[in-house]
Amino acid sequence: MEFLRYQINKMINPVNIVLSGGLLLIILSLLLGKPIVFITAIGIPMALICLIVSFRKPVFLFYLTFILNYYIIGITRYTPLTGVSYLMDILIITILFILIIRSGIYNDIDWSGLKTNILFTGMSVWMLYCFFELLNPTAHFGAWITNRGLAINGFLITVVTTVLLVKRSHLKNILYIYSFLTLTAIIKVFIQRFIGWDEYETIWLNSGGGITHLIHSGIRYFSFFSDAGNFGSNMGCAGVILGISGFYSKNRYSKLLFISVSLLSFYAMMLSGTRGAIFVPIGGMALFIILSRNIKLMAISTLAFAMLFGFFAFTTIGESNPQIRRMRTAFSPNEDASYKVRKENRKVLAEYLQYRPFGEGIGLAGVENQKFSKRLTTIIPHDSTYVKIWVETGITGLIVYFGILLSAIIYCSYLILFKIKDNEIRGYLAAILCGIAGLLLSAYGNAFWGQYPTSIIAFTGFALIFNGKKIDADKSETSGKEDKKYELPF
Repeated sequence: MEFLRYQINKMINPVNIVLSGGLLLIILSLLLGKPIVFITAIGIPMALICLIVSFRKPVFLFYLTFILNYYIIGITRYTPLTGVSYLMDILIITILFILIIRSGIYNDIDWSGLKTNILFTGMSVWMLYCFFELLNPTAHFGAWITNRGLAINGFLITVVTTVLLVKRSHLKNILYIYSFLTLTAIIKVFIQRFIGWDEYETIWLNSGGGITHLIHSGIRYFSFFSDAGNFGSNMGCAGVILGISGFYSKNRYSKLLFISVSLLSFYAMMLSGTRGAIFVPIGGMALFIILSRNIKLMAISTLAFAMLFGFFAFTTIGESNPQIRRMRTAFSPNEDASYKVRKENRKVLAEYLQYRPFGEGIGLAGVENQKFSKRLTTIIPHDSTYVKIWVETGITGLIVYFGILLSAIIYCSYLILFKIKDNEIRGYLAAILCGIAGLLLSAYGNAFWGQYPTSIIAFTGFALIFNGKKIDADKSETSGKEDKKYELPF
């Protein structure tokens, strides 16, 4: 009888019910010849199973969100999908909703990490500041809604990741996922470089993308990212994070994977032709010199930093290569015509914003926002994350936002230097922080910080570092198989 009761309970498992219902719909669709029913039969059960698994293990849904975040812009190039920012917001809010429900039912969600996370406090202040921007006399509500990511993304991602990513396995899973995502971006850019553009990329280039990507100094490749600037900076970040992580990894297969993808990432960064991207590895290595806490590593890092800087700034080696030649112009900007134009644009904006300490309003910087309002700030390209935030939220907003991020970097550096005991974990977290710091440095010359996939990558990295002490103390990898039941199999 007990065996029979067990089998009945097993049969009425929600997953089994969903699968059975889906199978029935598939059979009916095949019998009736209805493709829409077939698609529905596959899609709904998959979505419900995903939701059930996500409720049992919320980190599973975050992994899916992290992956989708990386591909979402590429997907929009090949499909008529619109409103992707709403989709990503829904996914993050769904994770937060699941956490709240689980916390109420099982009381098994630890929210205490938010109390000591200065980035959570800072992003809360920033979100309130952005909401007050709606009262700005020059603000535009439609522009604010469309560009709301600047206000809420940092806050939402910080909350979700701080609560979820608390184990060693979470840190390693993110690094593995990130390495494989990066590898797919590299494969795509190699196809563009050595095989050619596909139909949809050609349409995008002919519709205006070619103006900034098919230029006299060479082709700027972009993989499946929004543009070459976004792609190049993210490849530089991946090169830094995975390169340093590979050095610290204790697993020889992980070491080989991380270092191989890192080297390929730097090559892909060069193919992007993005001058500002070179400052990602330069900034990352500069910070790593401080964080390494090892005289030998400091010496090696300093030498590598000097060689990289010297190669681009003081030599003409490889000048015949268009990618190297374009990268080198970043070290002599006053000789570059586009830099001079940007400089003049900023002078005009500075004069306009002189008596606007709170800026023009969120979503009202850059030519891409002329659809909301045609004014001086939407006629002049901003060409920089710093300039974009300055124009939209004023000098006050610029100081608040980057003051928060700079404080987070300083505090994360303190945690890595003095609070993390395990050398491998310290190396992974240092790698992530160096990558984020490099992105922020590169953001001065490229407006990619708020674009996909950068925000989730950066704020996820911050959360992992703020949770560093918990991750360092976690022993679930060596005890408690039940804790690893739904973890990724690495």
